[in-house]
Amino acid sequence: MSSSQNSTDFLRPDDCAYIHRLPVDEQCEFVQTTEACAESQYYFNYAGFLYCTIGSDREILFDVGFVLLLCVCVYYFIVLGTTADQFFCPTLAAIAKSLNISEALAGVTILAFGNGSPDLFTAVSNPDADTELMFSELVGSAAFVIAVIGGLVLLIQPFAFPPWGISRDLAFFIAAIVWITVKAADERFTLFDSSVLIGMYLLFIALVIWQFIQAREEEGRSYATGDANTVHEQNVASNIPPNEGILNDFFSHLNPIDLEDWDEGGWVMRMFFLLKAPFLLLLLLTIPIVDTTVERDGWCKLLNICHCLTLPLLIVFINGVAFIKLANVRMFIWIILFAVPVMVVIFYTSRTDRCPGYHKTFTLLSFLGCIQAIYVVAQEVVSVLETVGIVLNLSKSLLGLSLLAWGNSVGDLFSNVALARQGYGKMAFAACFGGPLLNLCLGLGLTLMAKAFSVPNLVAEVRKGVMGENCEAYLFQILTTTWLCLLFTNFQGRRSVGLSMIVTYLMFLSFSFLGEFELIHPYGTDHHPDPNEG
Repeated sequence: MSSSQNSTDFLRPDDCAYIHRLPVDEQCEFVQTTEACAESQYYFNYAGFLYCTIGSDREILFDVGFVLLLCVCVYYFIVLGTTADQFFCPTLAAIAKSLNISEALAGVTILAFGNGSPDLFTAVSNPDADTELMFSELVGSAAFVIAVIGGLVLLIQPFAFPPWGISRDLAFFIAAIVWITVKAADERFTLFDSSVLIGMYLLFIALVIWQFIQAREEEGRSYATGDANTVHEQNVASNIPPNEGILNDFFSHLNPIDLEDWDEGGWVMRMFFLLKAPFLLLLLLTIPIVDTTVERDGWCKLLNICHCLTLPLLIVFINGVAFIKLANVRMFIWIILFAVPVMVVIFYTSRTDRCPGYHKTFTLLSFLGCIQAIYVVAQEVVSVLETVGIVLNLSKSLLGLSLLAWGNSVGDLFSNVALARQGYGKMAFAACFGGPLLNLCLGLGLTLMAKAFSVPNLVAEVRKGVMGENCEAYLFQILTTTWLCLLFTNFQGRRSVGLSMIVTYLMFLSFSFLGEFELIHPYGTDHHPDPNEG
């Protein structure tokens, strides 16, 4: 595997990339005992698999294992795509319809929070993490989500932008990145600097909501009441038993393979269906589908009753809190004690042939389940990509702005692209700004505020790494280029605009990799030399 010279010149023994300086017989112990290597582990220890189970001295098997990890990563992508297509997108559409809010507002708030909150909570809960890696990952993710995912959304579904709305999003993002660039130029961030960054996001959300309210008042209530001609079949003959065909309905909804697609597909597609079946079955057992475009809005009485127990149990077990005691009773027992009466009530107050009035509350369960599933799988993607970075011996800055940024944004990629394919392009594009702005302002702001409170002078030290200024400059360029393209097209989101966004990102990525392998000199390295350099 190739490596770059500048990433190995000043490595410390507590850096996982230091493994390349050790003899083969010490590498396994190093992976198992070094905290930096443990950071790349979520559920599975991929680095341990390569360096302990296989061993780098067995070159052919090591390379095969490395390729196997890449295949596992592709499988995770399939899981994410399926979760977004079949569960997350219909749920978001149902939530937006229930709340009677616009696509743009749903994208900036609900979808942005859903995509960004896991990374936000991770960053805030670990204020002592390496700021170089955190900074490059946050800015790199913002560049990837805005330029690549936003560009893909426009390539899939071009649409016209409201000039004020998109200008507002771009202006706030530019203001945030300029503030960070100026205030962190000396690699110090005060409490006031963090407060302003957090305030920017709160002001942004307040402005978005105010604008939506103003627009709704101007339009009146013409569409607030919905389609009056839509009538649910509530007057069903009372002689039909409420549980008629309940088992057939259960197994029909639980089938992970669509029989019509199976009959029409060739052997390649059938292998793909079989590959998806195990995790799709797990998703169907734990996450309710709420889809207003299908029969009964996706209601399946027996399966939805099961979801009241299986999803909460899955969440507490996945997050490691199932055996935590509350009032001397373990959490999973509390879940069972609470869920069983709810399941009984639903059984006696609902029918098989139509959804009950409270079916909309299942959108909350579905939303939480989708977020949990996407977060877990995305974390495994990050773990695989971090291991790839260790094997390829990439610097922290490049690892953060490339592999980690892609891994942390893979949930945004699949959910936003799936939304665009299903006709919700405005919601998807709005989330391409709302999610990164949430992470950049609140994630960075709250983390640096916590770091400032942990030192006597209340000033957080921020090391941006050799690619720090490079990330800032190119994110600023991506934002301004997008704004200019929209001005030239009279705010028509054409495919050419999406293509220009993706090309700008590829320029940024090329510049970063050329700097990593010392073919060019990245901007900023002259000003802030590595402190570990003798």
